[in-house]
Amino acid sequence: MAVALPLAAVDLWLKSAYPTEPWAYHQRSVGWLLLSLCLLTSLMFVARVPSMLVPPAAGVLAAGLLGNMLSASWNDMRVPNPIVLSGGRGIIALNLADVWALVGIILLVATIGAWLVRNRELLPTHAEARARWARAFGRRS
Repeated sequence: MAVALPLAAVDLWLKSAYPTEPWAYHQRSVGWLLLSLCLLTSLMFVARVPSMLVPPAAGVLAAGLLGNMLSASWNDMRVPNPIVLSGGRGIIALNLADVWALVGIILLVATIGAWLVRNRELLPTHAEARARWARAFGRRS
């Protein structure tokens, strides 16, 4: 949360400081909000991976979730997107929370992957994993 709260605050400030065109709001649902809340909760468990880099990466993703969840909650389930990029093929409207979420996903995959490679001896062997799977589902291996 030490990473997530300041980044989410910057996102919320940007959304309030810069106006968003009516077409640049993205509608969200209550289901999206609940799934985002579940993901945010699961990130608290992911942040417990004993690595120096995994918790900050989880914090960046959590900032994206928090920024969009709070702004959707405060704007009738519509997320403002004050950053507008236009090119020859179209227009993209986004916000800092979207950037935090994308960067957080990339960082989290990279840091967890690196941690798993460095600590592969902690992972079960193929035979152990297969035996656990068989026990869990009542099959013989």
